[in-house]
Amino acid sequence: MDLWRALAADRLGEPRYVRYQPGRRLIVLYASMAHLTVLKPKRTERLWEKVAASPLAERVPELEGVLQRFPLDVRLPGLAAAVEGGELIRYKPGRRAVIRYPGAYAKLRADGRAPVTIPGAPPVLRHEPGLTVYDEVPGTPLRECERAPWMEAVAEAMARLHAMRLDLPAHDMELEARDLRAAAETAAAIGADPGDLAERLIPRIADVDPAKATIHGSFHDDQVLVGDDGVTLLDLDSAAIGHPLFDVGEFASYLAAASEDEARGRFLEACGAGRDALLFEAAALLRWSSLPFRDLEPGWQEAVRRRVELAWERFADYRRSASSVMTAS
Repeated sequence: MDLWRALAADRLGEPRYVRYQPGRRLIVLYASMAHLTVLKPKRTERLWEKVAASPLAERVPELEGVLQRFPLDVRLPGLAAAVEGGELIRYKPGRRAVIRYPGAYAKLRADGRAPVTIPGAPPVLRHEPGLTVYDEVPGTPLRECERAPWMEAVAEAMARLHAMRLDLPAHDMELEARDLRAAAETAAAIGADPGDLAERLIPRIADVDPAKATIHGSFHDDQVLVGDDGVTLLDLDSAAIGHPLFDVGEFASYLAAASEDEARGRFLEACGAGRDALLFEAAALLRWSSLPFRDLEPGWQEAVRRRVELAWERFADYRRSASSVMTAS
């Protein structure tokens, strides 16, 4: 599973997206809209057996993987039909695709999960396994706006979500520990070794006073629309039952990574977040440290290292705040 050789596969075009779990999975999407999948040998063989009959599939022995040319995607079987008459605006091979239509947009998901509907979120027009079509709603992505003035409204919208009682899967500490260890492994493999940060964070998060809420699960400034109608939350595909500080820490981590310090401060204040939010923010910075690499952003090496550094800084802030509390008492 040679990551760097796969990224340098010139005949496939420039790489645009990569998902990497050392020793387990490598997916690279190229400018040609072909994507390479490299798995453990037996799983790669099973994948090839599924797609070998298609003229859009190719075995790539030199990279030990399987190539699928768009719109072939064995994990998104409805992709070819969905893109007809629509505009593909986001595509993560083997995971999901977003297609825009006049007045609506569709999401394909490999896990086939049913949509989570809450008041104020985009209405669902149609759903079938693997495909959900949503009504288009007005608003501007928060990422494209000045963020700071919206932080109180975002915190209020998040609090309303947390207060809802929905039947959702749990995001527990076992899942969080797995995610943090996997993120640390990936960061180390691409040159931003976080050391033992994951092992330091995991027991401390487990010791936080328990709380249960309906959480967004992937809460950041690209999942929020703002405008005259207020705040609309998008992409509730990862919604779960978990500690509300998962959302607080994740949103703060994206603001920190974007150097939106004023917005981050206003958001945390509006949430009434205590010192434990720093712990969850550190965890989110580590968990998503490879995002700049995943999207192959210019300067991704430094951006990944910066996220890891910020994670250590937030953990240090958390520890210092604990010392201050002990001294004061």
